[in-house]
Amino acid sequence: MDDMKPLHDAANKGAIPAAFRQKNWVKKLEAASGKPVKPRKSRGTVYLVVDCSGSMAEGNKIEQAKSGAIGFAREAQRRGYAVGLIYFASKAEHILEPQDECTRLHATVERISAMGSTNMTEAIQMAKDKFFDKAGEKVICIVTDGMPDDKKTTLAVTNEARIQGIEIMAIGTDDADKGFLDEMVTRKDLSLKVSRDQLERGIISMAKMLPEKND
Repeated sequence: MDDMKPLHDAANKGAIPAAFRQKNWVKKLEAASGKPVKPRKSRGTVYLVVDCSGSMAEGNKIEQAKSGAIGFAREAQRRGYAVGLIYFASKAEHILEPQDECTRLHATVERISAMGSTNMTEAIQMAKDKFFDKAGEKVICIVTDGMPDDKKTTLAVTNEARIQGIEIMAIGTDDADKGFLDEMVTRKDLSLKVSRDQLERGIISMAKMLPEKND
């Protein structure tokens, strides 16, 4: 029996990826509960790609986007999706790997501020590249209040994403171009335009368009 113990232990450890077991929130939760935390199997991955250009500072659009991102993540995770976050202004930045829970998202979203131009092409390209090793459903949800720096390259990269089987969704404020949003998305029903004071609610509603997780 002693000879079998190392194999048995290795099998048990292999059931939970080492990288997951080393996450701070996992360690804290295990310490508090006294029980091992197991990763949930996600139906898929969705990247929320948020416009943080200077125009998003007008009114409370950027604050609406922040609150909407948190609500979006909660709803998407409830449906079985891991949620990652990319924001873009003059440059795009990948600020959060896909997560199955909201702990890190709250702190990450608070760092966002609005400035610069609208490099949407780089942001979508970044999200597309991040899906390279992901299984299951793959979705990009774009939040914007206007036109990108380069419409032609943005449409080219969204087309590449669709060819790779990535679903494209988009929500714009009242100053966005609905025709352009319709050109980006996989299907027109995945495009939404809302008034700027309804942006938070609109972003959350986009998550409700994601297919439910099959139990």
